[in-house]
Amino acid sequence: MSILGAVIVPHPPLIIPTVGCGREREVQATIDAYRTAAKQVAAWEPEALIVTSPHQIMYTDYFHISPGRAAAGDMSAFGAPQTGLTVQYGEDLRDEAVRRAEAAGLRAGTLGERDPALDHGTFLPLYFLREAGVDCPILRVGLSGFSPLDHYRLGQCIAQAVEALGRRAVFVASGDLSHKLRDDGPYGFAPEGPEFDRQITGAMAAGDFLQFLTMDPALCDRAAECGLRSFQMMAGALDGLAVESKLLSYEGVTGVGYGVAVFTVTGPDKNRRFGEQCEAMERTRLAEKKAAEDPWVKLARLSLETYVKTGRRLERLPEGLPAGMTDRSAGACCCPTWRAWTRWSGRLTSPGRRAASAPERSTPWSGSRWCGTHDLRAVFSPL
Repeated sequence: MSILGAVIVPHPPLIIPTVGCGREREVQATIDAYRTAAKQVAAWEPEALIVTSPHQIMYTDYFHISPGRAAAGDMSAFGAPQTGLTVQYGEDLRDEAVRRAEAAGLRAGTLGERDPALDHGTFLPLYFLREAGVDCPILRVGLSGFSPLDHYRLGQCIAQAVEALGRRAVFVASGDLSHKLRDDGPYGFAPEGPEFDRQITGAMAAGDFLQFLTMDPALCDRAAECGLRSFQMMAGALDGLAVESKLLSYEGVTGVGYGVAVFTVTGPDKNRRFGEQCEAMERTRLAEKKAAEDPWVKLARLSLETYVKTGRRLERLPEGLPAGMTDRSAGACCCPTWRAWTRWSGRLTSPGRRAASAPERSTPWSGSRWCGTHDLRAVFSPL
């Protein structure tokens, strides 16, 4: 077996009656859609759930997958300690997923757990799934600071682990949308908030997972989005599979976007390998960017790439450089950070070096190599 389907769900604590105390009626459409999605998951009769949450333990350079046999959580942080639940972890699925992630070169595992309790991003989906009669082991996965493609690849590894073990599994991608929808909302308003939600809900409705991977990072940041990386990992778990997509609801009345969507797998589809498509798009973008680079940037790139690939400095300059670029006394440099350093220090020399000991200090290629291989936070003092 493999992934049977997936759901995208939000995690506002107020939709639990003991937390909302009546306020949950403000987002009744979200609650109704949540219950519809939970009933669909129950109809799939899963043997395992994969739950991703932005509020699970997260590292910039590591995917944390919860260790142990079980975990518990409640809503005490939101004034309802009487509302709690306990879940069992699928240990064999976790072990297989970690093994496949490591084989794929991804940094993922069970290290670094700081708090074993269920976060509310995990708790909320499980609360509604329990209400619908779904009670099976889960794989609880955190997000990271890695790229969209790395989140997609981890989703692929999880799907491979599910298939290897012959499990019936459902992917639950927990995540709110923009937190910047209203002036009177908890995080205020930004015009990028509604725009982000328009694009992301359009992608949900159309099943356009490539959109999840190619959203403008600046837009996402200004919109203060929450769940995109959950959705990217879900997309990876559905790599190469045709899906029937349904956007069940969208609300933003509290100032935060809540979307509920269901994706039912209907069979294989080689045209839905969005990771490969995204990589191809990125290769094209980089090729076009390189072709448009001026001679200074091309030389800087050659210097840095030579050093990274061979461990050696660039010994000879390429043919056909414009006049003046090979003049060591010109004082020009193609690296903006290097130029900033030389202006700040008042001398053309490597950071941390004295002018007398820097024979290559004025070359336009040495600065880019140095700046590309050093942590500049250790060079520049805070302003």
